[in-house]
Amino acid sequence: MTFATLRPFLVFSVSLMLLLSCSKKEDLDPDLETDTQSENDRIILESFTHGEFFSQMKSFEDVDCEAYCIIDSPESWVMKESNHRFNAQFSIDLKIYNTPTDIIYAFHIKAGNNSRPVIGTINGQTVNAATYELKIPKETDWSTCELIENQFTVTRGAGNPLVINASYHLFEKCK
Repeated sequence: MTFATLRPFLVFSVSLMLLLSCSKKEDLDPDLETDTQSENDRIILESFTHGEFFSQMKSFEDVDCEAYCIIDSPESWVMKESNHRFNAQFSIDLKIYNTPTDIIYAFHIKAGNNSRPVIGTINGQTVNAATYELKIPKETDWSTCELIENQFTVTRGAGNPLVINASYHLFEKCK
C-alpha cells in the first residue's frame, strides 16, 4: 500500500480523533460550573437580601424619627415596606431604610404563579434580576426626619411599566 491510498484513511482517522477529543462536556461548555455557581449565589443573595436581614430591622410605623437614632448595625435601622402591583400576577416589594451614610431602596419582584419573573429596568437602568438594591449616599446637609421622596419607573419583561412614588423620613446616627 502506498501513502496515496492510505491518505484518505489517515485524514479520516485524524479528523475522528480530533472530533472525539473535543466532545468532552467541560471542553464544550467551560462556564457550566460558573453558571451553576452564579445561580446558587443568586439564590443565596436573594434569600439573604429579603430574609433574615430585614427581620432584624425596626418597622417604620413603630418608630418616631424625632426620638430615635441609628448606629452602624442593621438591628438599629428602620425599614419602611410597601407593595406595588404591576397586575394581578406580579408585584414589587419595596423596602426603604437608611444607614448612617446611605439611603437604601431594595426591590424584589414577586409572582402570584410559579414563574420566576425578573425586574427588567429601574429608571432606565438594566437590572434583569429578581432582586435589586439601590444605594444613594446621604447628602452632608441632611437633617433628622427630613422627608426623602423618589419616583421609580420599574419594568419587567412584558407589560406596562410600574411607577412607584416612594418617601422616607431619615433617622440620624446616634452621637
